[in-house]
Amino acid sequence: MKKCIPDPFEIDDISLNVCFSAPSYRIFTALLVGWVLTVGTHTISKVILTMGLHEFRHFATIYRFLGKGRWSAESVSRRLFRMLVDTLIAAGVEILAVIDDTLNKHCGKKICGAGWQHDGSASKLTKQKGYGVCFVIIGLAIRIPQISDRVFCLPYAARIWWPPKAKVKPQGLPYKTKPRIGLELINLTHSWLREGEHLRVVADLAYCCETILKGRPKDVHITGRMRKDSALFAPVQAPAVRPIGRPRKKGHRLPTPAAMFQDPDLKWSEIKAFCYGTEIRLMVHQFTALWYHSAGIEQITIVLCHDPSGHHADIVFFDTDIQATPRQIIERYGARWSIEVTNRETKQLLGSADPQCRSENSVMRAPMFAYWSYSFVVLWFVRQYSTAMNLVADPAPWYRKKKSITFSDMLAAARRSHFSPIISSEAREINKLRKINMPRYTRDLKRSGIAKL
Repeated sequence: MKKCIPDPFEIDDISLNVCFSAPSYRIFTALLVGWVLTVGTHTISKVILTMGLHEFRHFATIYRFLGKGRWSAESVSRRLFRMLVDTLIAAGVEILAVIDDTLNKHCGKKICGAGWQHDGSASKLTKQKGYGVCFVIIGLAIRIPQISDRVFCLPYAARIWWPPKAKVKPQGLPYKTKPRIGLELINLTHSWLREGEHLRVVADLAYCCETILKGRPKDVHITGRMRKDSALFAPVQAPAVRPIGRPRKKGHRLPTPAAMFQDPDLKWSEIKAFCYGTEIRLMVHQFTALWYHSAGIEQITIVLCHDPSGHHADIVFFDTDIQATPRQIIERYGARWSIEVTNRETKQLLGSADPQCRSENSVMRAPMFAYWSYSFVVLWFVRQYSTAMNLVADPAPWYRKKKSITFSDMLAAARRSHFSPIISSEAREINKLRKINMPRYTRDLKRSGIAKL
């Protein structure tokens, strides 16, 4: 008999056993599965009730696992990273990672690492400030053929950042800027690569700075944006006769990108790039230069991008790979938006900002379950695609042209996988139940007569 129902969503990977002791591993798997099955607010107590953990052990052991458990989140991130690469990325294909930060809003003066800081998701009409805990997140940007046309960002590692004026700071950890934390995540990911694997990182304007460009491993390429008023220099030309003194590190000063956009004699080329789900026509100008302030004496390729239709503003892209074409650079940077979608879905669907934790370890570990759950749900759906598709609900009538499967569809299928076998096994017993005839309310003859008039 052909199997038509997928296996229930579970975490039974053998490689994760080495990260925990046997009792801790049972708590970890129960929390991770419970995080996926929980509907609504994702507090720790709500997850405990969803899985019924309080019926088998004291609830304090769950909180102790988060706050005082001797396990490493980086060890889990490493094995999750290898699972994602081995399952979703073909051998020899470049690994594309995206890095960004997000603010989990909270209320409370005693929350470790919480403070007033920039909130990029706030309306631009306000001051874009929020109170909460900030996490720098890194994830893999992956396309999944036959499932969706969009790029999924699967987070696997994150680290907390706190403002200098935070009232409660992590003990024993020095203050680091967001780019410094991002560089640590890049170096950590680079150390997990195997022979023959290559890493490329796509970052927003805030992470395209000296800290990352000069401090990254030499075989890691960066794709990102730069300001229009950036100081650019021509590469140094080797002189015919070596002059006396220190050799030059940079050539003559080039016009700023903003001035190049206004140059009527600049030569433009027309290309077509696939961005944000559609193919668009763009005018580009590519050249090689030195971004001395941020990248030092390393040559980078710069692309000036102009949209003739006027839907997109003029943007300046760069890539440390001088062999990259304008279309490759633009499409790679277009994949960066996937992490913004992931931040929204982890907050709205998986409640990454819901846990009411205050201690240092709990604040750092609790949101990681939301980020790990996101990646594990996609892994489960891909591995059981042929049967998991049966649990995907039909689209709403107003989504007649919907073809791609979203993460919300995968999450709903993972939740249905736990109760669909119960329905199918007990459905045959429903017809054997005795029918219950409830007594009907006696009609008022006078009112019924009036209604007929």
